[in-house]
Amino acid sequence: MIDLRSDTVTKPDKNIIEEALHAELGDDEYGEDPTVNNLQEKCADLLGFESGLFVSSGLMGNQISLLIHNSPGTEVITTSDSHIKNYEHGAASFLSRVQFREIDHKDGALNLDTIKSVYEKSKVHKPQIKTIAQENTHLASGGSIVSYNHLAEVHSFAKEKGINVHIDGARLWHAILGEGSTTNYGNISDSLTFCFSKALGAPIGSMLLGSKEFITEAREYRKILGGGMRQVGVIASMANKSLDLRERILEDHQKAKDVFDFISEKQEFDAFFKAEYKNTNMIFLKFSDGANSQNFIKNLEKEGVLSGLINDKTVRLVFHKDVSTDDLEHVKEKIYSSSLI
Repeated sequence: MIDLRSDTVTKPDKNIIEEALHAELGDDEYGEDPTVNNLQEKCADLLGFESGLFVSSGLMGNQISLLIHNSPGTEVITTSDSHIKNYEHGAASFLSRVQFREIDHKDGALNLDTIKSVYEKSKVHKPQIKTIAQENTHLASGGSIVSYNHLAEVHSFAKEKGINVHIDGARLWHAILGEGSTTNYGNISDSLTFCFSKALGAPIGSMLLGSKEFITEAREYRKILGGGMRQVGVIASMANKSLDLRERILEDHQKAKDVFDFISEKQEFDAFFKAEYKNTNMIFLKFSDGANSQNFIKNLEKEGVLSGLINDKTVRLVFHKDVSTDDLEHVKEKIYSSSLI
């Protein structure tokens, strides 16, 4: 079965598993696991932050950031379709007790003029804006890259107004490698998370980055949320190896483009769906009225290809390291036959 539902479905390679077998371990609750400590320092250095904290998931990293940056009753600016608002089980309302202010965007890039307007109107009757939460790459926009320069512009305004900036970078390395931009995200955000189990190919874990003071507080919240771990170097070693192999992400971009080009060349598909590709590892199929996306998914599965249903009109195909060149040819063939049934 070729699984294109998500890049979270990847299995660790033998060389990644081998790292775990030889990892130097200690008790991370005491800060004594050298493998974890080295990974945290490495990630902080790579992305221009003072310090890092290994957490079990991106959700945990995002929610810890909101807990630190906000107080109950304050407001977080984000997109209406952001992961932090829609796909984290309402954690922000439960834990931080904040509300979200939805801002219009283009492919994940928040409209800065709208942010400025909202800020000016929020001084009397609206909650205090404490945080701007951005997402890069932006999942709901087909994995689109939000440019480093745009993120920097938003950060510049936020700093003028005393607003915190958090970046949900679950698939950040797709953005960095796809754009060919600097990795110095510490200059344009107060906190950032990225996942090792999305795109990079590790089985577990995310990194939370920020200032030394921020990470000291984050460690306390991680404990409160049940995220303290002991000999976690077993996991961190695999995360570290996957990070070293990050350049292969560009191969996944090419896989997605290969299938997108195939679809674009076939006029037969036009009556059923339009394909969208935003230069990373995802293709979104937008189905026309009268076309049945659920039947398409079922037909694909019968032919050995799993895909993701975003809504009644959108199917997602996510390419990753476990999709081979031979798999691509099978996928193209079965997309063609399944759409015409």
